[in-house]
Amino acid sequence: MLTAVAVFLVISLLCGLLLGVAASRLRVSGNPVVERIDALLPQTQCAQCGYPGCRPYAEALAGGRADINQCPPGGDAVIRALADLLGRDPVPADTGYGLHKPQQVAFIREEDCIGCALCIQVCPVDAIVGSARHMHTVIADACTGCELCLAPCPVDCIDLHPLAGAPAGAPPAPRARAYPCIRCGDCATACPVDLRPQSLYAFIRGGEQRKARAADLFDCIECGRCERVCPSHIPLVDCYRQAKRELRAADQVQALAERSLQRYTAREQRLAEARREHEAQLRRQRERLGAADGDAKRQEIAAAVARARKRRAKRREPAGHH
Repeated sequence: MLTAVAVFLVISLLCGLLLGVAASRLRVSGNPVVERIDALLPQTQCAQCGYPGCRPYAEALAGGRADINQCPPGGDAVIRALADLLGRDPVPADTGYGLHKPQQVAFIREEDCIGCALCIQVCPVDAIVGSARHMHTVIADACTGCELCLAPCPVDCIDLHPLAGAPAGAPPAPRARAYPCIRCGDCATACPVDLRPQSLYAFIRGGEQRKARAADLFDCIECGRCERVCPSHIPLVDCYRQAKRELRAADQVQALAERSLQRYTAREQRLAEARREHEAQLRRQRERLGAADGDAKRQEIAAAVARARKRRAKRREPAGHH
């Protein structure tokens, strides 16, 4: 009986030790919900949502302190993605925070720039380069189009241009209302790369382009065989081309968001390091001033003592000694 109890205790201790080690090794830093929300945001760091950046907005969403419709750059796509992630109902964008615009990039008119460097100080991703009293310029690949540089410019020399390749009101994919699919399967039989065109079409109709990508949409060579055999005369090739354009544009947006997040994080680290260095420099100056004050006080005390001793010595001298 005692042996069984001892064995049980040893096993319990070993299990507790293993769980402790696993908890320390596999600990998740930060809130995983915040990370997932932040990954869906466009990373423009524009502060239009009422928070100083995408990460603070993600933290507010995770804490239930913000709504999912406060991000103008993200538009309806981000609202739907956040609604799916957080289990909320999609809602219209709150135009009080701004209007959704196509992707844009800042451009500095060099002939008008006075080199004040105010735009450099407010850029959240360090996309503006230049020095005081010299011309500035924008790194187009790094600019998020956040518009934060516009207000500080005293000569209004910054313009916003549409980003090359950004979707700008492209027509939607054709709908089955005018060309009803009867799911006959003829398109799948005719496809030379063994795709399922009717499934791709259904995904795209439902706005699920990512599912169409997973179903090998980009393997489609757009030969048109599926369209020619379709008894409903559905323009499948146009539908696939439009979906590919939208996915490529989404990939471009995602790539820009990732680059912007990296630059924003690097900037925050640089500013934090500069603050720490400044504080350390102030501490060193205070220590030097304190040491100097201490030396001065000691010298003053020594001089006072010397004067007192001199006066006492004079008083002790016999009268008429001079």
